[in-house]
Amino acid sequence: MMLSHNDPFPDMQRRITGQIGALAKALPHCALAQIVQSIDDIRCLARDHGFAAVETLASRLESAVGSGGQRAAILTYLDAMSDAASAPGPLPAAAQEAWLASVAMRLGH
Repeated sequence: MMLSHNDPFPDMQRRITGQIGALAKALPHCALAQIVQSIDDIRCLARDHGFAAVETLASRLESAVGSGGQRAAILTYLDAMSDAASAPGPLPAAAQEAWLASVAMRLGH
């Protein structure tokens, strides 16, 4: 598939990965409410632009943070979200399941 110059997908990938990276850097200095708001912003952006795996991971991360998730777990999710956002094109359902499973493995669930 040839990408045209006005394909918004690469721009949106950069925007999402940029927000994920910024949150990862800011984590040590962020209040919980800020972290949750940032994750929600990323989740909505991902949802609105067809990054379903990122949206699902962000949603799970919101739940984890809400239930007192450790910051190490947050970084694991952010890494996976960044990887998923960097995938070439929308991911099929099986690939999304693989991302979710990889996070569960890394977190020891």
